[in-house]
Amino acid sequence: MKDRFVIIDLETTGNVPKKGDRIIQLGMVVIENGQIVDRFSSFFNPERDIPPFVQQLTNINEQMVACAPSFAEEAAKVADMLQQSYFVAHNVAFDLQFLQEELHMAGLPPFSGPTIDTVELARIVFPTAESYKLGDLAKQLHIDHDQPHQADSDAEVTAKLFIALLNRLRQLPLITLQHLKRLSPYLKSDLYPLLDNIIMEKMSSLADEKSYIFYRGIALKQPVSLPKKEKDHHEDASFAAFFAGSHTLPLDHYEKRDGQWEMMKLVYEALETSQHALIEAGTGIGKSLAYLIPSAFFAYEQQKRVVISTHTLQLQQQLLERDIPFLKEVVPFPLRVAVLKGKRNYLSLDKFIAFLEEHHQNYDVVLLKCQLLVWLTQTETGDMDELNVSSGARLFWPLLFMDEEDNGSKYNFFLRAKQRAEEAHIVITNHAFLLHDVTASTPLLPDYEHMIIDEAHHLEEVASHYFGQQVDYVSIRLILTRIGKLNENGSLAKLMKLFAHRHWNADNHFLRCEQLVEELQFECDELFRMIRRYALERKSAESGRCRYRFEPQKESGRQWSAMKELLWRIRGHVANLVDETKQLQTFFSENNMESSISAQPYSYFSDVSSLNQIIDTLYDLIESDDPMVVRWIEAEEKGAANATAVYSQPIQLDEFFAERLFMPKKSIVLTSATLTMNGSFAYIISRFGLSDFYPICQTIPSPFSYKEQAMLMIPSDFPSISSVSLEEYAAVVAEGVAQIAKRIKGKMLVLFTSYELLKLTANAMKMEERNEDYVLIAQGVQSGSATKLTKAFQQFDQAILFGTSNFWEGVDLPGDELSVVVIVRLPFAPPDDPVIEAKSEYIRAKGGNPFYELSLPEAVLRFKQGFGRLIRTKKDKGAIFVFDRRLTSASYGKYFLNSLPSLTICEESLDQLLQKLEKWL
Repeated sequence: MKDRFVIIDLETTGNVPKKGDRIIQLGMVVIENGQIVDRFSSFFNPERDIPPFVQQLTNINEQMVACAPSFAEEAAKVADMLQQSYFVAHNVAFDLQFLQEELHMAGLPPFSGPTIDTVELARIVFPTAESYKLGDLAKQLHIDHDQPHQADSDAEVTAKLFIALLNRLRQLPLITLQHLKRLSPYLKSDLYPLLDNIIMEKMSSLADEKSYIFYRGIALKQPVSLPKKEKDHHEDASFAAFFAGSHTLPLDHYEKRDGQWEMMKLVYEALETSQHALIEAGTGIGKSLAYLIPSAFFAYEQQKRVVISTHTLQLQQQLLERDIPFLKEVVPFPLRVAVLKGKRNYLSLDKFIAFLEEHHQNYDVVLLKCQLLVWLTQTETGDMDELNVSSGARLFWPLLFMDEEDNGSKYNFFLRAKQRAEEAHIVITNHAFLLHDVTASTPLLPDYEHMIIDEAHHLEEVASHYFGQQVDYVSIRLILTRIGKLNENGSLAKLMKLFAHRHWNADNHFLRCEQLVEELQFECDELFRMIRRYALERKSAESGRCRYRFEPQKESGRQWSAMKELLWRIRGHVANLVDETKQLQTFFSENNMESSISAQPYSYFSDVSSLNQIIDTLYDLIESDDPMVVRWIEAEEKGAANATAVYSQPIQLDEFFAERLFMPKKSIVLTSATLTMNGSFAYIISRFGLSDFYPICQTIPSPFSYKEQAMLMIPSDFPSISSVSLEEYAAVVAEGVAQIAKRIKGKMLVLFTSYELLKLTANAMKMEERNEDYVLIAQGVQSGSATKLTKAFQQFDQAILFGTSNFWEGVDLPGDELSVVVIVRLPFAPPDDPVIEAKSEYIRAKGGNPFYELSLPEAVLRFKQGFGRLIRTKKDKGAIFVFDRRLTSASYGKYFLNSLPSLTICEESLDQLLQKLEKWL
């Protein structure tokens, strides 16, 4: 069969052809010899209603299909075009099942040729793409996509995407293509003959592969030689001269914002005068550039490195992809910027090669191998955060990333990142690695005394997790499964095969190890059942989840004693396993061989080391008793009998921050959009132990005119939360949200403080079947990350997005993408939260007031983050509804209101508020 590809896209009435869903539009594009040679498209009458959300998504209505032919009338033509061809589609399983059903109904045989899924192929060829949605890939490749969700337009774009994917495949080095061909039988697409053809072409043309280097049979991108640090000198490199200039930046559509320039001056002053600073930067001032520009000038003029730390990967990517290239255009000198993260963010090449050599048929593993092979021909950094892989593939990360003790091979990505950082003016890192550096015996970051901490309101939370401990049953089970039995394919069996190959006799040690692993599997399973039972008997499960706080010295009873006894026995088994493992390691030293190689089959040694570490941590959690640490057990009431986790976190970190961070460094600038409560920095100063350092404190207001752009609305006819049951309150919220959606034809973000209330409200809305005109997307009800749900939300003109925790910040929906934000309850942490409970007791013991010193400030900062979702640009206009009447009725409500910018506040019945809003919008 010559290479003829038919690219197909369908629009349908729903997702399930077996339940009567039908095709309403078909688009077909034929490719031969890399060129589009034919096209066909048609609407079809589905002989059933088109649901409103499908009409909204596709812009195809009942009138458009009323006079169209039925599929059966065109079925023969469609089948004929597919003869002797590959069937290609973006998510091929969806289109193929519909087409097969329609062919069957038309009395024609099913399509039986090869298929290619462009989603799968794009995942392999573009392993770092942010998204594999057709529109996002088209944007990345600069393919015009005028009418998304119309089959003719989507088929045309998929065809152009497919041609681009084939071209990229042809550019890959021969060795990479050969690896891909070997793996291709386990993929969903029929790529084997296609890759075979490309390999034959490549072998006959003797392609130039100078841009790659080869290591142990895999191709890597030729690394760019590291910049050499010469003494920087450039007479124009003066921040004072830059600041005295025109206060404009060479950015398309740049609008001068006074706040941005005020912040630049403040940041430079703090760095130059060696002072710490707290800067609350309102939404829209352009905070990233306001600290990057003065940091760059300072680093270059003073020859002193500046470290920038962020909390989220998202912000780090934004700095690297958008802000740093722009910064390099702004400053009049060559600027060197590097990124440095923890070792476990980088791929170990030796581990990957061992992983590649192993025979896997698991789809996630095969796809991951393909993605990594292609990525290694593209990446400069080896930073695995660059990759976009499935959650199933992420389970295999521990087999691939560099370990702390791993000094790697000749090609060590972490070492290269460190060398780049040594030569850089600005080093970008994250809060977790920053804490790792501050506490490490030998520093990991290159020498620095000046630093900017962005998203600073997250630093304490990251530190609490960093210094806290966590052990769950799943991670112990995962390690024990990885070790496995001698008749399985785990790391123990692989090591035994290696011993047999070398004729080393250690059968007794292997049998003893297997016996210990079997005992550990049984006893760990039993221990976590006991821990779960112990917690559930002492604490009722709120919304199906129990969080029981325990204090080792105060716990008692037969159950507690039995748990401790079993834990000691498990510890004994692990100690014996470590001893047996050391005996196996002696075979390597006796034969002058290195056993610490991080690759398989040596991974057995690192597996045992990980197991030992995790059991030590569990022992510490259950046995040690530090009054400044809070410990708790989390268990799912309806989860598996052993689905349990044990946690700990420090109660107070102010002394740590003061002594280990602020005292040794000359200048640290903390910035965020939410640092003040009621106009004061007192809360943040106390949490970070900054009171003795007298930091510069400055709030820079947002340039937006909230009086004209936003309204705060509080419905007076909503019940007080404490006066009704949670189910009744959810019904009231659902009714309120539905009314707003009906009157305001736009998009709405509804923020909840608990999953339970979110689920109850989503169910109440579905039961009433109110959602005919708009699409409801609810976190936890629909699966997917916050980013994925936000992208789905953006697809529709009328949609409602329900979100909890991670939707209160970081969601950026400018313009028409959001016109209403609803805050269902004031965001106080639940009073039974073990960490809040322990911190409150600590404050009370010191004679303080936990409500005003902890709960209220935390809730106000969260409230400000939720409020910040509404107005993202100068053109945005919208309303924020707060369904919690405590905002105006409680004495503490003023703290929330005083923390917002000046804007119109209305408190009336919902109906009156909506009338007002309709006129105003």
